[in-house]
Amino acid sequence: MREINGTATAVVPASRETVLELLGAVERYPQWHPDVVRSVEVLESDPDGRPLTVRTKLHVSTGPFTHDFNLTMGVRVDARGTVKLSKVKSDGSDQEFDVVWRLRKDKGTRIELDLAASLDVSRFLPLGGVGDSLAEGFVAAAAEALA
Repeated sequence: MREINGTATAVVPASRETVLELLGAVERYPQWHPDVVRSVEVLESDPDGRPLTVRTKLHVSTGPFTHDFNLTMGVRVDARGTVKLSKVKSDGSDQEFDVVWRLRKDKGTRIELDLAASLDVSRFLPLGGVGDSLAEGFVAAAAEALA
């Protein structure tokens, strides 16, 4: 297993509530970041209709690294400003994929994204910067959607 980690931040003029609404509506990610998020299917929702479990198809192409992921992810939204998406593990040897959005007040709203994945890819494949590039792409797409 190879580790991929990435972080990115941006400050947007939108309110924290508006940003949280965008990031918590994971079924709409393909609308604002279609280059990476090819599809999202809601498998389970809470009583208010918010997604709890989704099936996603992601396409990641950064430098020499190109990979398609079909992931089932749990979704947790905390009204205080956190959205966490975590791959649902089917067994102990499964790959990991976690995305955590954090929102903070900062002349609008500061968006912080932490991405961590443990992937079964060749050790000869150069992965330097893949995590940061992926995180930066997500944050830039979210900021553009909020503009």
